[in-house]
Parts: sequence; structure tokens; C-alpha cells
Amino acid sequence: MKFKVMRLSALARATAATVALVAANGVVSAMTPGTYGATVPARNGAMTVEVTVEANAIKDVRVTKHEETPGIGSLAIEAIPARMVELQTAGVDGVTGATVTSDALKRGVEEALKKAGAEPGFFAKKSPVAKAAAPLVTQADVIVVGGGGAGMVAAATAVDGGASVIVLEKMAMLGGNTARSEGNMSAIDPEPEKFLDMTPAVRAIIAKYTDRPACSKEAAELQKVVKEQLAAHDAAGKKYLFDSPELFALQTIMGGDCKNDPKLVLAMAKNATAAMLWLDEQSDMTWKHVPRHWIDVGIGGIYPRGQWPRKADGETPISTYDAYIKPLAEKVTAAGNPIYTSTKVTEIVRDASGRVTGVRAEKDGKVVEFKGKNVVLAAGGYGANLEMVKKYNNISVRATSNQPGATGEVIEEAVKAGAALEGMEWIQIHPHGNPKNGELESAIAGRPQDTPYVNVDGVRFIDETGRRDELSHAILEQPGKVVYAIFDRRTIDEGKVREDLMTSALERGFAFKAETLADLANAAGIKSDAFVKTIDAYNVATRKQDASSLPVTKILFGLTVEKAPFYAVPITTTIHHTMGGIRINEKTQVLDAKGEPIPGLYAAGEVTGGIHGTNRLGRNALTDLLVFGHIAGQEVSKK
Repeated sequence: MKFKVMRLSALARATAATVALVAANGVVSAMTPGTYGATVPARNGAMTVEVTVEANAIKDVRVTKHEETPGIGSLAIEAIPARMVELQTAGVDGVTGATVTSDALKRGVEEALKKAGAEPGFFAKKSPVAKAAAPLVTQADVIVVGGGGAGMVAAATAVDGGASVIVLEKMAMLGGNTARSEGNMSAIDPEPEKFLDMTPAVRAIIAKYTDRPACSKEAAELQKVVKEQLAAHDAAGKKYLFDSPELFALQTIMGGDCKNDPKLVLAMAKNATAAMLWLDEQSDMTWKHVPRHWIDVGIGGIYPRGQWPRKADGETPISTYDAYIKPLAEKVTAAGNPIYTSTKVTEIVRDASGRVTGVRAEKDGKVVEFKGKNVVLAAGGYGANLEMVKKYNNISVRATSNQPGATGEVIEEAVKAGAALEGMEWIQIHPHGNPKNGELESAIAGRPQDTPYVNVDGVRFIDETGRRDELSHAILEQPGKVVYAIFDRRTIDEGKVREDLMTSALERGFAFKAETLADLANAAGIKSDAFVKTIDAYNVATRKQDASSLPVTKILFGLTVEKAPFYAVPITTTIHHTMGGIRINEKTQVLDAKGEPIPGLYAAGEVTGGIHGTNRLGRNALTDLLVFGHIAGQEVSKK
């Protein structure tokens, strides 16, 4: 991974204002002029900082190496050095939402300053000089509440439609839960003839959803359509993977136990490819169409239709922030539209006729009313609000992978404005939580078709290619509620786990590595003899592509686990996604208790309900926000 050195040359010069500030704070230092460095542990790995000082002043602060998340930790790295030089202290405020990175950076600068011989004044907290704020823009055609994936898609689409836009984001940075995700979405490839060939295992997956009793009339109708489509596919002599919007919708509906709104699901399935291509056009990112390369069902995705964001070469990984958020934010601001962070919406405003005319929000300690012809709610779910989680689902899991701003108050404000709710009791727990901090480890936990899960007794207990809720609840039943994802060197060689991420995980104690299976078990605390027998039997079944000899079956096998070195990633369950939220229709209009649209009010993304039912299939969150964020942006920009 390459790192950009963050420099703030304008602030690095010893200006008269800086000297005055130093004098005002009474700092008399005997620092030895020069450049001093320090390396400290940060959120994702080691961070290296360099501080250049004169005898009585901090001249420059820069981060020369880091592995922090783009759009989250990177914002702290961009902002904090400037504050330190301006205020002449390491004791500055961190960036909300990037606390771990902020604290690491400050700790590194403190260590460097101590090497320089800095006196206490350079570590004390100081207040910044108040600056005149630019006047707020408080009126536009569209007010978008939330700067995550759905909000930025809606805002950028509305700009495409000629609308003026104001984006309001509660946190100090854009991105929401989207920026913390892997970024993989589900969509049907625009060139399916490039798919890999059908296999018996893939046919078995389809049969699992077409041949069992349907849970609703709509699901039964889709079963019939999919069977006819597959028969036509075979009759035409097509050997490549079969897929269709109807199969996508059927699996989503039955994967959510038919508690979904079929109209919303079909809208998502039918518009997914177009939404994917739209994002591709917004910057130099592109998509790796995984079913052209290997059969991968994703984490609880149940079918090979995953699309992975990549840089322009189609192979180099790109952060979700850089793929989904940054180019859309740049598009919005380049068109002259403001994005206000640290702005918390507290009320949805309606006029005497009942039409929504804007929102009230807290900004810089003041309540400001932002007026618009239409309002799009895209503020995310409530997975980081444990009281709200308990209110709707008294789930035993308390760790969450959600960003701290996912607290659901906009959902409650929508209810006050007349909105109906849908499926609030359905909360998804994810099987790839880090047992130490609750954060997701999907990026290092391998692919489910390649990766057996074992408990501390060394035995498998679940089909790893199943639904997320099945996997998560099975983990909760294991000793200690922690299990291990096991894979070998080929998973890294094939790019299914990035080596730099694994190296960082090993350094932080989030994974184990060994040259033999027995040594891996001993390192991870797994019963060695049973573990070796389990993996040996798993490898035999994988080579035969036949699970009949296994105590626990598996519908789809990928790689064996036999090429050293071997890896074990501890995983547990964590609150991940709230499937319930504001009720909408296919146009993303917010509906009231009678099912009637509330004029001027739209919603998209995790703030909504009705799309995923009881269980969201893996990768469908990104599809959801792209499709419905795009629809919302089109609807609110109609003339």
C-alpha cells in the first residue's frame, strides 16, 4: 500500500501569528531544532509521524506512513497536523468518529516532541482563535439528510438532474456505514456470457430456492418464472452461470422469510445493474465482476453475483470511501452545492398542508432551518444505539460494527412527521465480528466457499455458505461464542484476502499463522487432534466436491486447506444492520400509516424498511443504497 505524506506547508512556516500565540501561552522551550519521528500503533496498524521544530515552535507535523481507513482515519490525519501547528501544541481535539486514529496521531507527536526536549506548554490543550464562519446556505431544491452512501448517491443524482442540493451530515466526516463496508454489491453482470460455467453446486443453490415450499404468493410466482428461465437457458445451450432479476428477487425474498415488500425487492433486483454502471461512470473506479473469475457466494450472499469495486485497472483494491463517497461528494460540491458536516437534524418541518418543506438542525451550537422543495432522508439505521436496539429487539449481542452516528433519531423524527415504520424488529447480526472490538473482519476472514469454520473443539458446526442469520446464531451456540475461519496461502495468492491486511492483523493479534495445521491450532487455542482430523476430512470432501461423508454438510466447496502457511481468524457475532425503518414505495416516497405518500419526503438506504425482511443477504446493502439512492435523486430533481 502506498501512503501520501500529509504536508501543510502554509501552516508549517513560523508566521508572526504563530509566534504571538506561543508568547501568549507563555511557552519557553529549550527544544533542539530538527526533525523527530515516532512510530505508534493505530487503528489498522503502525503509524509513523515526523515533527519538525525550532527552539520555540512546532514548524511542521506530518504522517509519513499509516494504514488508516480512507474517509475515516484519513480525515484525522489530514486535519490534526494543521491544528497542532496553528495552536503550537499536541493537545488538540480529535476528529469525532476517528477517535482511535486521532489518539494515535497525538500520541506519536507527543513522543516526537519529547525527543526534541519540549516543555509542558507544548502538550497542554489550547483554544483555537475564533474565525468568522462562512454564511450558511439554508435553501435549495433538495435537502439530503445523511452523507453516507445512499445520501451521496441521491445528492449526486439530483445534481445530474439539475437540482440544487444541501447535504447535512451529523458526523465530522462523510461515509457512514458505507465507508466501513467492503464495498461489494450484488448485481447481474451486464455481460453474463463472460461468466464461468454452471456447476452442480450452483444448480443445487438454485434448487434450494425454487423447489421448496414458497413462503408467499409472490415467491411462488417467482419460483415458476425462474424455473422457466433456467429451462430456457439450458435449452439454448448456454453453459455459463444462470442469473436473472427474478432469481435475485426470489432469493432475497425467501432469504428474508417473505417479510419483505416484493415490489421493493423487484425494484432493487431489476435496477441493480444500471445503478452499478452509473457509479462506474462517476470516477475512474471500475468493477471486478467476480463470477467471471471464481464462484463466490459472499458472506451470506448465497449466490455468485458479487461485484467488487476496484481501481481503473480492474484489479487493484480501492477503499469503499474512494469508490462510493469521495467522487460523489466532489461532484456535488463542484456544482456549487454545500455539504455540512457536524450538523445534526432535529426536526422535519411540514407546512399547514402537510407538505415537508425542510428540516431543522443543530449547527455550531445553533438551530438552523434548511428549506427545500423536497427532503431525502438517508441517515442510516440505529445499530449503534443499543437502547433503541433493545426497544425493538432485545437481542443479547451488544457489540456493533456500526459507525457511532448510526443512532436512529432521524427515524424517530420521521415518525413525528407522520411516517410509518416497517420491520423494526429485524436486526441483523454478522458472523465476522472481531471478538476484541466488534469491528468487521470480512476483509481478512476469507471466502465462505474456501473457508471452514471451526470452534475451539476443532470441529465444523455449520455450512459456511448459508444465510448470515444462520451463521451468526450458530456461532452464538459455540463455546465462548468465538469460532475460527481457516484458510491457507492460496486464499492470499488468489487475492481473496489482501496480504497487507493480513500482515497488519497478525501484528495486532487479530489472526494466527503457522506452517502446520497442528501448530496453527496450538497458536489459536483450538484442540489440535480434532482440528487436524476435521481439516483432513474437509479436504477430502472438497477434492471430491461431495459433502456426504462430513458430519456437517456444505453446499458449495472452493479451495482445500493444504498449502502452508495456514491462517486462523477468530470471529464472533456483532450487530451489523437494522433491516427495519421508514416505509417507502418504489419511488422512495415516504408513506404514512394509510400507505399514502407524505408530500416532499423521500428516503433511501438503511433508514428505510421493507427491502430485506428478517435477514439481509450479503452485499445487498450496497445494492439497496445505490438503487434507491439513485431513484430518490431522480424523483426529487424532476421538474
